[in-house]
Amino acid sequence: MLDDSRVLITGAEGMLGQAFAQEIGPQALCVNRQRCDITDMESVLSMRDLSPDIIIHCAANVNAEDCEVNQVGCRKSLVEGTRNIIELAKICNARILYPQSFLIFDGKTNPITEDTEPNPLSWYGHCKLEAANLIKSEIDHFLIVQMGGFFGGGRVDKNFVGKFIPHALNLLRQRKCTVEIGDRIWQPTYTKDLAKNCITLLEHHKTGVYNMASHGHATFAELAHECIQLLGLGAVMEVATVSAMELQINEKARRPDVAIMDNTRLRTENIDQQRSWQQALADYLNTPYFQSLVKNLHEVA
Repeated sequence: MLDDSRVLITGAEGMLGQAFAQEIGPQALCVNRQRCDITDMESVLSMRDLSPDIIIHCAANVNAEDCEVNQVGCRKSLVEGTRNIIELAKICNARILYPQSFLIFDGKTNPITEDTEPNPLSWYGHCKLEAANLIKSEIDHFLIVQMGGFFGGGRVDKNFVGKFIPHALNLLRQRKCTVEIGDRIWQPTYTKDLAKNCITLLEHHKTGVYNMASHGHATFAELAHECIQLLGLGAVMEVATVSAMELQINEKARRPDVAIMDNTRLRTENIDQQRSWQQALADYLNTPYFQSLVKNLHEVA
């Protein structure tokens, strides 16, 4: 798939890192935080013994709320950690693939293309943008993939789908049949699809910046409703849509109200392998992890 390339994946225990590891297979050199602390230069440079040809840099503090509170730690992880990875890449003459967040955009211009000017609303977005700019300035053959908000990983899914479903099932156990979800608009994208499409870019030695997100978009409420339907719970649970502004009161990190990315380069180069978010979500929720959660609910009931 990637010939004999040695592919180092940082943050391999996370949602996206796991997806890359599964798609790449045995040739993936997977390192977690314990083996490689990206904020420690000595720890990072010890990875040169692995002689990576490609570094997929997933390791980061991806909790936007925590980043807003702990800005020093956030910058250390996202910016200084990336700076260390850049030094490793230079020593090993390795290519870097950097997954970028849609949160570097303010959502005032939609759809977002590769030419849209970033304007982060949060400290997390600010640091992610700074990290990407470091890569652009220091590495000749970089690949930065600007991704839609994603789901994946089952038990390690820390994003909306991974949190919502256990929450909804817990409400049902308490005989509560309605859940309130906001109307912020985004593109739910499967990590499995992202990993596959990114590997295609690496195989074709693509460089520069690409957008990559599922086809279509949805409010969080629409996504929640689809989750309920796909899990066969539509008859016992209702999703009530509320204004995202009501929920923003408790958020520390500002996010765009609407963020819709267009896969312009992927489409133009005929390598857009993304699916509709509904198709991808159905695939994801049919995995054993989520099916067992629903089965346990029925057994308890």
